[in-house]
Formats: sequence, structure tokens, C-alpha cells
Amino acid sequence: MPQPQAKPIPPRCWYLLANGSRAQAYVKRAEDSGYDQVRTWDAPEARMKDSELGEDKPGRAFAAGGSVRRSGIELDGKDDSPKEHAKRDFLESLADDLAAALAEKQMDSIAIIAPAPVAHAIVENLPGPARKALSGEEHHDLTSLPHGEIFARLDAFRHRM
Repeated sequence: MPQPQAKPIPPRCWYLLANGSRAQAYVKRAEDSGYDQVRTWDAPEARMKDSELGEDKPGRAFAAGGSVRRSGIELDGKDDSPKEHAKRDFLESLADDLAAALAEKQMDSIAIIAPAPVAHAIVENLPGPARKALSGEEHHDLTSLPHGEIFARLDAFRHRM
């Protein structure tokens, strides 16, 4: 009598919902409908005002005669405020955690659902092997939705993958 074949274990895909200051990773339940939250990240300093993080308002600077650049406050196109530093640090740390989870075999692949700038920043900070594990990307902020709505959106996203 032949032995019953074991069902192959489906790959564990983490569905990462992120914005500039919060992130949650979900995994599809194997037996039931729905998803389980496997990890959360939070960076409250990335939601604070710059003044709360210690930055003063810039002084007045007027463009010199015939110039369009106000050299007293303009930088090279990169926002250098404390809040932006906090967001960049958060997204770098998030990418590091995702790469570590992948290396530890906690997941097989990752799908990122985040606003476009956030998703691009996360992907930029992922090392090569972790980038190869990227199974999908969609540009929405779902972090503040109720669980039922998140589950419905994740199901729709999963079926489009």
C-alpha cells in the first residue's frame, strides 16, 4: 500500500504593510482564512514635528540680486530635517530586520505594500539576496485600516500576484 504523500509546505510569504513610521508583517494562515501578524515596527519619532525633535525654524534668507537660490536655507535637494533622518533610520532598520528574518528562514519571500517612496526606500536598503526574495509590491498605505479590511486587501493582492 503506497504511503500517503505529505503536503508540501507552502512558502512563507510575509506581507509587509508600511508607511514612514509604522510597519506590520502578516503571514497567511495555512488552515483558516485570514492572516497572522508576525512582527510590528514603530518609530514614533518619525511622526513627531521637527520642532519637537529639536530643530529651530530657519532664519529668513533672501535670494541675492538676480539669483533664484536662497542659499541660507536650501540644501542639495535632500531634506535634512530631524524628522526625515528619523524616517530614513526607521526604513533602514526595517530593511535590516527583513534581511535578518530571511537569513534566519523565518520567511521565504516578502511582498511590500507601502506608499511608493517608502517601498522604494525599503527595497533600496535591502541587500541583494533579500531583494531577490521580493515577490510583489503595491503602493498603498494600509497600516491604519481595521484588520478585516487589511485581510480583504491582502487577499485581493495575493490573487493578483
